[in-house]
Formats: sequence, structure tokens, C-alpha cells
Amino acid sequence: MLNIRKLSFLLLFLFAALDFNTCGLCDDVWESVPGLVGSDLDEVCIDSKGTVYAADEKVLYRKEDSGNNWAAVFSAQLNDDRINFVSAREQGIFVCTNNGVFASSDGKTAWKKIFKGMGSKENNVLHVAFSKDNRLYLSTGAGLFISSSGGLEWSKDGMGGAGLGLRWVEFLNDEIFVAAEKGVYKNSGKGWKRTFVTAREYAEYDAETADESPAAAKPVNSIAIAGDNVFLATDSGIFISGDKGETWQDFVSAGLMSLKIKRVLFKDVLCAITNKGVFIFSDKDKLWQNLYKGMDTKNIGGAAIDKENCLWAATGKGLYKTKIPSFFKPASGFSPDTGLGKEIGRILESFKNEPGIRDVQYAAIEYAEVHPDKIKHWRESARKKALLPNVSIGLDRYVTDYWHWDSGTNPDTLQKGKDAVSWDLKMAWDMSELIWNSDQTSIDTRSKLMAELRDDIMNEVTRTYFERRRLQIDLLVSPPKDFKTGLEKELRLQELTADIDALTGSYFSAHIKKE
Repeated sequence: MLNIRKLSFLLLFLFAALDFNTCGLCDDVWESVPGLVGSDLDEVCIDSKGTVYAADEKVLYRKEDSGNNWAAVFSAQLNDDRINFVSAREQGIFVCTNNGVFASSDGKTAWKKIFKGMGSKENNVLHVAFSKDNRLYLSTGAGLFISSSGGLEWSKDGMGGAGLGLRWVEFLNDEIFVAAEKGVYKNSGKGWKRTFVTAREYAEYDAETADESPAAAKPVNSIAIAGDNVFLATDSGIFISGDKGETWQDFVSAGLMSLKIKRVLFKDVLCAITNKGVFIFSDKDKLWQNLYKGMDTKNIGGAAIDKENCLWAATGKGLYKTKIPSFFKPASGFSPDTGLGKEIGRILESFKNEPGIRDVQYAAIEYAEVHPDKIKHWRESARKKALLPNVSIGLDRYVTDYWHWDSGTNPDTLQKGKDAVSWDLKMAWDMSELIWNSDQTSIDTRSKLMAELRDDIMNEVTRTYFERRRLQIDLLVSPPKDFKTGLEKELRLQELTADIDALTGSYFSAHIKKE
């Protein structure tokens, strides 16, 4: 018995003595990294030596050793400066700010401002990237800047007038991809060509873009290269191209709780950072898995993957890390979404006792009082307003002779006269309101706000509904083999059910038919 106790103590001691950079014990559970707990972080990057850098809006921190010590190595405290992006390269550490780019060869000291643009838009640098011939590329609000001298000299590429609102630069062999305000542009050495549009209304002005090309609702947030595939992170989901950006298709969205993708990154595994958390793509199951265990926030900024296959995430509550399971590594390559097969359709019949997505969406809209008919009713009432008059009622009382001195035989006597009261009723019509009512302006504003709120609610309830359904299918097709995993998945199912009830006023649970 004594030997067993000693062995247990020795094992605990060995586990506690492990370097916290080692992620062998993480097992897809997030661990809060000591030293920056509670910090509102936006970016994280890791250099070739494994040194971790994390940044909030103003300060860049560097992990000094294998312990929990962090040091502030760069500050953007002057004026309204802020850190937009941080990149670790063999040449050093690069910090993109809204006041130019700063670099340090050792990531500690001797920070130099290697780029300063003309005006606020050029100074606002959102991304930095290196080509395979070590040329430096900067994405700014006013164009693409390139340096082949390590930042000593710069040249501007206007991209044929399309270089506005640049967000990201990425490379696939000799092809350059740039995410701009109006879409993704590609350059293979023969000039710029837009191959992906970010709004359908732009397509007719771009003859080189195919009409059937998919479009994101809003600008592309980031680009990732995975082998010969190019991935785009947009506010309308993830898009993939397997032919060097010539054509694009919707990528698998099954498992994602939100289509608002902040960033996509690839290093052996494909990861997506959304406004609902971090997701990893399972190529085997063609499904995204939410990594939520151990993390109590969904406010996630940047992410990075180190050599030990650990995923690091900068969040609003500090820095987190987790070990990525090996089964997430792609085996057969990525492919566009092919839809549900007949077998899956048969499995879905198992849930016919629950309300359908349309009913749930309608219940959420009714509960939040954001139905489009509400705006229609307002508009009809505003038009009918001109048919009703403005009514005013007046009341006058003449009191001058109400109390008066007797003008007859008793001049010293105060007498009470008759109470003289008059009233009037006035009605007026403004017939011009039949043509235009000033209330329409206010209604238009409220209509826009209501439409945005309705879209948010629809997105939330739809993603939660199908996340719950996928978890149900997982429990049905692959029942957990151990008690702890089964209990955790059951609790997750109850949590998602409660989320739907919160959005629908408990409609969902109330309308599940008992078998």
C-alpha cells in the first residue's frame, strides 16, 4: 500500500514539473495560460524557436522562459495607436499598427519603424506577409506596399484602382492573393484579376468574374493556404478553391455555430475562429467540431498552432491553449460540401417529433417582436394618418362682468352676474401627407435596425438548432463508450435546448411531442 502511495505521489510530481509549453496532457481541453489571465488579448503568434507572443490593443507581450513569466516588449500607447496584427518570421517580429509597421530582430528590443505611409489610410496596416523570395507585403487601407529590401524601401501597387481596404495577403507558389474591400484579387505575374466578389452588385462591373461565382455578403476577413487549396474566411461562411483561386465553392459548414468567420488557419489541421468560438475540421467526418471545453469566453481574436500541434487562442479573458487530437489531420484532402446522403436523411426522420427549423425560426421572430408585418403595419398607419384631422378644442370664459357693482338703485352692492362660457371645435387636414409622410423617415430607420436584429436572431437560432441536431445524431450514431463523455454530451444537449428556449420563449420544449 505504501508503494502505491509513493508511486502516485511521484506521478503527480512529474506531471506538475512538466514544462507548460508541453501540450501532451491537454487532450482538446482548453487550459488558461498563466501570466496573462484576464487580459483582453487580440493576437497571438509563435516564432520558429517556439517563443510565444501575445498582444492586446496597445501592448505586445513575450513569454520569457518555460515558466509563467511574460514581459511587455512593445507598446503603442501614443495618441490613438493600436495593434492590428503581429507576425513572427525568421527576419524578426513584425507589429502592424494604425500608425505604420514596427519590427525587431530579436522580438525584445531595438524596435524600428520600417513603414510609414501618407495619411491615415496608408498608415493603417492590417496584415504583413512574406513571399517565398522574402519580399515583404503590407495590406493597408489605401493599397498594397511591397519591399524587397527588408523594409528599407517601399513601392506601392495600386492594383489597378482596386487596392482599397486591404485586409490580408497570402501566397500559393507564384500566385499572390489579396483580400480587398470588393473581393479577392489574384496576381500570377500578368496583372491583377478579381476572382471572388464580396457583394453581388459588383459582379456586373467585373467582366473577368464568372456570373456563377459565389459571393460573400461582406469583405473577406482572412485567407489560408492548405496544400493546393485556398480558403477564405468571410462573414457568410468559408469558401474553398482547388484551382488556384480561379473558381470558388462553399466549404462544409456542418458543425459551425456561426457563419461569421473571423479567421481561418491551417497547419496540419484546418481551424476556424468565429464569433461563437473555435472550430476544427474533421476531414474524416466532414464536420466541424467546437472546441469549447475549459474556455469560458467566445470573444476570440487571433490563433496560432505551434510545432507540438498545440492550438493557442487570444481571447478577451486571456491566453488559452489546447492539444489538437491527431485524428483531425486530413487524410483524403479537402473537398466542397456535397450535402446529405440518403442514409442521413433516414436518420433525420428520428427527430420528426420535434419542431422543425421553420417553426422555431417563426417562434423566435414572434417572441422578439421583429416580424416584417410590424413594419408593414406602421407604414399603413402612417399613410392613413392623413385621413384623420388634427383636432383642437377651445374653451373661453368671460369673467369681466361676472362680479360687478350694481348700477341701479344700490350702487354700493356687489352683484353676481351670469357665467359667460364659450367653446369651439376645430379640425384641420394636411392632405400632403397622402403623398409623403415625415414619419416614413423614422420608420425606415427602425425598419433597418429591426431587419439587422431579425437577421442576428435568425442566425443565432438556426445555428443553435442545427448544432443541437448534430449532437443528437452523434449520440445516436456513435454512442459514448464512457460515462463521463456521455454525461458531458448530454449536458451540452440540454444547454443547447435551453438556448433555443431562451430565443423562442420556451416554445421549443413545449412543442416536443412525447413518444
